[in-house]
Amino acid sequence: MLVAGLGEVVAPPVIGSMYDLFSDWHDRHPELYPLDVSPLPGPDLDPRVPMHADDYPYATRPGGIRAGEPFPEFFGAQWGAVARFLGLDLIHFRDGFLGPLLYTRVGPYGTAASGDPEENRTWTAAVRRLFRAAREARPEGLVMAYSSGISGTAEWSTGCVDLEAIVADGALDIFVDQTWGGAWQDWWDDLWKGWTFQLAYLLGHAAQIEGGNAAREARGERPCRRYKLIETWDGWEPWDTLHDVPGKLAWACWAFAHAATVGPGGRLDVPGGTYISWMNDWNDRLIGRREVAFLVRHLDAAERSAARLEAVYGPLLVYNRAGLLAKGEREPETNASEWIEDHVGMAMKWGAPVIAGTRPEWLPSRWPEGAFLQLPVAGSAPGPIGGPRMAVGRADLLDPALLAEAGLALGEQRVPAGYRLGTPTSPDLPREERVHLPEHAELRAGPAAWVGYASHGRPLLAGGDDVLVWQPPDLADPGNALIPRSQIGTVSPYVEAYRAMARRAAAAGGVRVEPVAPHEPVAVHCWRSDGAVHVLAGNLESRWLGDARFPRRATVVLPRGRLGIDDGDRYALWPIDGGAAEARPIEPDPGGDGAELRFTVEVPAEGFLVARLERAPAAGRAP
Repeated sequence: MLVAGLGEVVAPPVIGSMYDLFSDWHDRHPELYPLDVSPLPGPDLDPRVPMHADDYPYATRPGGIRAGEPFPEFFGAQWGAVARFLGLDLIHFRDGFLGPLLYTRVGPYGTAASGDPEENRTWTAAVRRLFRAAREARPEGLVMAYSSGISGTAEWSTGCVDLEAIVADGALDIFVDQTWGGAWQDWWDDLWKGWTFQLAYLLGHAAQIEGGNAAREARGERPCRRYKLIETWDGWEPWDTLHDVPGKLAWACWAFAHAATVGPGGRLDVPGGTYISWMNDWNDRLIGRREVAFLVRHLDAAERSAARLEAVYGPLLVYNRAGLLAKGEREPETNASEWIEDHVGMAMKWGAPVIAGTRPEWLPSRWPEGAFLQLPVAGSAPGPIGGPRMAVGRADLLDPALLAEAGLALGEQRVPAGYRLGTPTSPDLPREERVHLPEHAELRAGPAAWVGYASHGRPLLAGGDDVLVWQPPDLADPGNALIPRSQIGTVSPYVEAYRAMARRAAAAGGVRVEPVAPHEPVAVHCWRSDGAVHVLAGNLESRWLGDARFPRRATVVLPRGRLGIDDGDRYALWPIDGGAAEARPIEPDPGGDGAELRFTVEVPAEGFLVARLERAPAAGRAP
């Protein structure tokens, strides 16, 4: 059974020609829906509110509801009664049941949490109580939840719902990331929730879920599984990803299937299932045999590879619970640039080959491609990892030891949010540009520090050979789900951020992508499965961030030492999915067959390529 956490969903208002989910329940209990903060056309649930009395006969309350009854226990009991009567096995808490923050970074208190940590925690307690009530009412059934469509960091820092704590409680069986990359990016122009962002959100949620699962494992309980969503078309809305941008959808099958967590001891975990939505469109047509065959072909191939995953390469997205807890206790009402998933999701567009996430306590001792560290406060910052460490967040909250390692010192100012002049350093980027910055701390660079991006002489991206510090841009209006250029002003900080990581990864012997032109974004990822290294490339972008209607090229560098492959053997990349109509082996670039293998791959318009690294066969023979 699928339920949504809104009082009603009616769009356009009154007539409901697209969404016509009118609700007698809402008419009886409007007190449960006091908020209207999400972009969905309906009032938002507050499960903390005591219910008013009514005399409607419910299955578990034949005499009606008493004044003051709590919603979570009432709802759980009703689910149990319906499930037993109909023989239902699963309840799916969909949009709005993880709190009123939906699709934008606006929650119950605005664009940040309230200033009272105890008040903020009441939201997590209420959601946990709801899921627990559903579990206890139908112990043999399954409880499934749904993401907000954006990051786990935003769901907690702004929406006040701590997914890890909810998973640790033990009532939740399955968590679905609503990874509608095509619907949002390629129909609604909601670029902020597009393809690479959804991959980053999968990684952030996975680190939260695995943290909660560790608590369950310690109690001998089964883990919460995480699912990716693969979209087709929609039963309500008019978009059609399956037919409009099938190449991007196939990229998602591969990328989302391999969205890994690097756990304790280097253990790899990938999504445990796929949620496919929808089978029918808004005109009541079912998808046909050809469409089913398309999904089967790409999903089966991707999931076979993911099931045999042996290693991942590229920088790691590091979710830092300790940093978020410290910020949430100290100043929950502020913006600390903690939105690591959004920052990494942008960097992916210019080559950052991030395909895995982790936590500081699980970070491997050696990772030459480096790591994007979320808000590494004192006591949570990892030591050297044999690759670059980029500390991301407002600098006055970061571990002072990291700042010192980066050759930086705090100034006296906290610079207010607003549009500023920005200065990149790469010669192919503007000498001066407009950028929207959140509140940030003044930094001063020592004589040995490199400065990659600054504003009015204040470093925003800077550091040394091992440690970098980045205070990224942010949305001018977090309540606006779209990213017109006015939201951030420029992409240069993200371009510079990954280029800085890649240069240091090169010195450490890491897998990397050569600099990507700012106007030609391309996503690249790399892993080993079934005994072979794989490269995935996607031509994904839309609107002012990039035009995927033209082919793209990307150069990926694969050091033999990092991959553990023989020095004397010749290798080629063999396309196994996507790419040109006639798959031919991709030979190394001229001079790119030494200690480092260097391949330039071509990605079709609005398409993708998956290629497998193989020893070059004898002439005329495929591997």
